[in-house]
Amino acid sequence: MPGPNDRLADELPRADPVRPRESESVEAGLRERMERLPPGHPSSPYDDNGTRKPPPPDPADYELPIPGDPGYQSDTQIVRESADVPLDNESPRSDGEPDQNLHAADRVAGDDRSRIVDQALQKCREAEGRDADGNYGEQGLTPAMRHIESQLEHGQLADETEKYALKDPERFREKLADRIERFPKADPNDLAAEIHDGVRYTFIFEFEHYTQSVELAQNHLAEAGYDQIETKPGWHGEEYKGVNSQWRDPTSGIRFEVQFHTRESWTAKQTTHEAYETIRSNSAPLEEVERLRAYQSEVSATVRIPPGALDIPAYKKGR
Repeated sequence: MPGPNDRLADELPRADPVRPRESESVEAGLRERMERLPPGHPSSPYDDNGTRKPPPPDPADYELPIPGDPGYQSDTQIVRESADVPLDNESPRSDGEPDQNLHAADRVAGDDRSRIVDQALQKCREAEGRDADGNYGEQGLTPAMRHIESQLEHGQLADETEKYALKDPERFREKLADRIERFPKADPNDLAAEIHDGVRYTFIFEFEHYTQSVELAQNHLAEAGYDQIETKPGWHGEEYKGVNSQWRDPTSGIRFEVQFHTRESWTAKQTTHEAYETIRSNSAPLEEVERLRAYQSEVSATVRIPPGALDIPAYKKGR
């Protein structure tokens, strides 16, 4: 009968590999600590009955903001300014204009929503840099990220970056629908433009050089002409470890996301992504949400904090 060690490789999600010079010991250490937990523990890869838990979703779905971050709900302020309308309730119009309080699904027809999504995704594809045949030239975000990667001595882009650089169209559509529900009075075109992870990248840095590498990578992004919108360090958090940042491409005008991880924090993010999505959906009962938050905290607690990571400064561009 196969033991837990024989099953581990099939049951835990794999972090994207990094260059051979990156040590594999950090991931092995995280896996070993999780393997020692008793079955049924929130961070154990096994249920109470000893069967393996289902794997997390495909990394193509990853677009993780920092849970619990004070700026996580700051989209309200973004929409208030971009739409130039109040976000509190208004009385129905009596002058023949559309009622601003109609349900979002009634205000934005399916065809209009599809058109908005298609236009936004087309802008992302053009900005990302590949042509109709899937080939890259010198222009575009992905070639630029590869160039920045070549300037980093102690880290690299996550494996299969080109495969996952563009957000899945269905996930983009779901995110836009969620924003329309949250901000029913805002222009859906503005809401689509504010989705910052239609194009996204992840850098994985060596543990000992993590903090300096984050600063260096952000300097390279700024030197390449990208406009820094926000940087949200998450190493103080209980449920997430890493740094998320948003940038604006001046050529296309789109926003894109860049995350900075160690091998351990990247593995932990993959492990807890399904729990995060359930919490974010607002569909689970309170008891389940509390259990999942405890699970995220348990996994996050196994992630070592790199030297200096707690001092990485937050940034938010003034408006």
